This record gives sequence, C-alpha cells and structure tokens, in this order.
Amino acid sequence: MFEIIDFKSGKVVLNDLDFDPNLSYEEQIWSFKEDILQVRYHNGFILDVGWYPEFNLEIGSFNIVVVQMDDWLNPIFERRTQDLHKLYSCIIEAIDVAKAAHFNSC
Repeated sequence: MFEIIDFKSGKVVLNDLDFDPNLSYEEQIWSFKEDILQVRYHNGFILDVGWYPEFNLEIGSFNIVVVQMDDWLNPIFERRTQDLHKLYSCIIEAIDVAKAAHFNSC
C-alpha cells in the first residue's frame, strides 16, 4: 500500500511506513510512533507523519502535516486520521501541497 507512493521531488529522510492493513493495530502497536515519515522538498517544505500520542491506540491518531522552513507551530497543511486507507490519501494530498507550495521569504 505505502510502498508505491511517489514523493515527486521530495527527499525521503525517514520512512517507517511499515503498516499492514491485514493486521490489527494491536498486532503492530510498535509502528504507532511519533516519527513515521519525513520528506523534505527543495522549496523548503517538509511533509511529516506521526502517531500522537505515541503507542496509544485508544485516543491516538496519525497527524499528517506540511510545514515551511521548520515552522512546526504553523503548518500550512494538517490532517488527522486513525484509518490506514485515509492515511494514504492524506499523504497523497500533502505531497501535492508540499510540491506546489511557494516559499515566502521576508
């Protein structure tokens, strides 16, 4: 499922997307961590995926964000989901945002 993602011009610096949709979340709980995926784009944007709170399947969810120049407090894109299939579509949407976004310089 996740092995076919085209990150376009992004450089993958972390990829722990090792989820199996055929297994229960409990069977793969150690994959539900804060640092799952990070892709950096030449225009200064970062796509980041993590599960928050880490390892907590009851209240946790995937957080998919795109930030500009490490400005983690002000993401230009943010989605949350607990569903693996929705995670895939959110990542595809985030890729489109990251590669199309224009860097705003001072």
